[in-house]
Amino acid sequence: MPQSPREILRRIRGIKSTQQITKAMEMVAAVKLNRVRTQAESSRPYVNGMGTIMRSLCSSVDEVEHPMFSEKEIRKINLIVITSDRGLCGTFNVNVINAVEKFFTEHSEKEISIIAIGRKGCDALSKMGYNIEEYHDVPWGDDIEKKVKDINGYLTDGFTSGRVDSVYILYSKFENVLVHVPETVQHLPIPQLTEEEKREIVKWSVDFIVEPSFAEVVNQLIPSYLETQLYHSVIESLASEYAARMVSMRNANDNAEEVIQELTLTYNKARQATITRELIDIIGGVEALNG
Repeated sequence: MPQSPREILRRIRGIKSTQQITKAMEMVAAVKLNRVRTQAESSRPYVNGMGTIMRSLCSSVDEVEHPMFSEKEIRKINLIVITSDRGLCGTFNVNVINAVEKFFTEHSEKEISIIAIGRKGCDALSKMGYNIEEYHDVPWGDDIEKKVKDINGYLTDGFTSGRVDSVYILYSKFENVLVHVPETVQHLPIPQLTEEEKREIVKWSVDFIVEPSFAEVVNQLIPSYLETQLYHSVIESLASEYAARMVSMRNANDNAEEVIQELTLTYNKARQATITRELIDIIGGVEALNG
């Protein structure tokens, strides 16, 4: 059904109003992305290097009996799932949820409970019937460190007490503005070195001298390493979220601009047709009066 020029003009105004919101959201996401992107990219080598040193340190000492390194028969797993609190970020949350489903399929014989960081993931997974053991809002700024410390303390207590046998973190790894891939890392127990890593360490010819004692050094390093790994996962997820939201809002702005152009053209055609009809009516009236 053809629309009147007034209706078309009302639609154009509504789209322009929405476009102002999407432009503001794009700008906010870009500012936040610049902040967390630097943190994610700069901390990545530190986290990877610290993990390698921790595992190689324990591989070089014979009397390793720290509980964080003890391998158990895995029956119960805690899976930390990091998503977002808000939507409008494209397929960011969907990709993480799909990765969760894949993880459950690969560990179908295990009892898995989820610790959700992010409202969107918690709501979606609970509706799908998954067991949500704990929920946390996505922290930001100075709150990240405190939240990470609390969550890591809960995980560590659960692992050492035997409540769970293994802990994994599932988050979105930030590659670039357009690419962010869900990644799963083993948090507890701290995994052993891979064969490739062992070959690299042999090249280094590293021989650790631990002072004052192995236990004291490890007791200081392990909590710091675990908190750093979880902190880095949250930062990577935040960078991916803001990149996805920025791109999504930019696409929304471009689409809105195209729709506005099409509606403007339609409005001009409808207005011209209205004027033409009115002119025809006037000319017809004049001709009728002139006989």
